[in-house]
Amino acid sequence: MILRDGRKGFKKFLRFTLAMILILMPMIAAAQTAETQLAEPVQESPAAPAEQGDYKTGRALFSGEKRFTNGGPPCISCHSAGVGELGGGILGPNLSQIYAGPKRALLMIGWVNSPGLPVMGPIFSAKNITEAEMEHLRVFFSETATQPVAASKTGSFLGAGAAGFIGIMIFFSIVWSGRYRKRNKGTAHDALWRNYGGKGGK
Repeated sequence: MILRDGRKGFKKFLRFTLAMILILMPMIAAAQTAETQLAEPVQESPAAPAEQGDYKTGRALFSGEKRFTNGGPPCISCHSAGVGELGGGILGPNLSQIYAGPKRALLMIGWVNSPGLPVMGPIFSAKNITEAEMEHLRVFFSETATQPVAASKTGSFLGAGAAGFIGIMIFFSIVWSGRYRKRNKGTAHDALWRNYGGKGGK
């Protein structure tokens, strides 16, 4: 009976691990596909007027090293732009080339602070980005647009997370089997565990 319960528990663990792999793999593939689609060649666009902001301040605002005046979240929590250890968030599009194309017009506080945006609206309509902060961000994006599009680190991060999760589950499975063996030591259950090839056999 106990041996059968042990086997059932291990089968449940395997099913759970496989289910997690099946859930995580499409997420990794989707993140990598999104980054590939967004990494399109930069198209020529009309020359922009010289921006008045500061690159370092814009980068700090994007990455969260410097807080927005009105308390809005940093851009990197939802977007990527080729900076940061993990490359940034994947909820929103990659902004590394936004300044180089027709979407440059979106780098206006009237658009970013608009309550009509489905995700950003509820946040930044209450915690507005200032014009000075947007000027710094525009200078930052004008620089990222001149750089080659870097490979996304997000897919690698998700893959490492999935591998770590599976490793932790295997570790706890080994610990669980050791506790089971210890609890039943010196009983008929321990003899069954050894005789039928259990991990606790000597």
